[in-house]
Amino acid sequence: MESYCLFCKSGQESAVIGLLTRAGHTAFSPLTVRNKPGEAGLQRTKARLLPGYVFFDADEEPDWERIRRYSGVLKALRYEDGSAALRGGDLDFVKWLKRYDGTVDVSGVVKVGTKIAFVSGPLLGMEAQILKVNKSRRQVQIALGDGEVLFHNIWCSIEYIAENVDVELLHQSSESERGE
Repeated sequence: MESYCLFCKSGQESAVIGLLTRAGHTAFSPLTVRNKPGEAGLQRTKARLLPGYVFFDADEEPDWERIRRYSGVLKALRYEDGSAALRGGDLDFVKWLKRYDGTVDVSGVVKVGTKIAFVSGPLLGMEAQILKVNKSRRQVQIALGDGEVLFHNIWCSIEYIAENVDVELLHQSSESERGE
């Protein structure tokens, strides 16, 4: 089974998912839980993680002519060599998204000096470099993959659990609570 990605008209992701599903493919457009500022403070809402992108799986080479006829589809993403099946960091990213049913929830962090460390949520244990931290929106921008990737970075929401803690002690405490 191979994984692929389509770039669609923004707002047409659900319609494209429906068409792909009717054609026998498993498809999704990833969501993220975001902290959105409002009158009552930050509210958690769901939004498209990558607006306009739909991922799908196929047992054999997809019928690209049929897929191109879908009105919401702009193009299939392809690498420089022309291949469309996701690979390397992009495939790892899609597998990671699937582990969370396509929805990236809020990750818990602790502040350690001037840095943060993930202690819970989907970003815990993920091999990614933090590029930026937006404290007011409680979000981090993380770099994805290395080398040739179609998706270079994403924004994910965080929740501060504690400040200036010893991360090693925190991990030991969580492991003992889980009985490891």
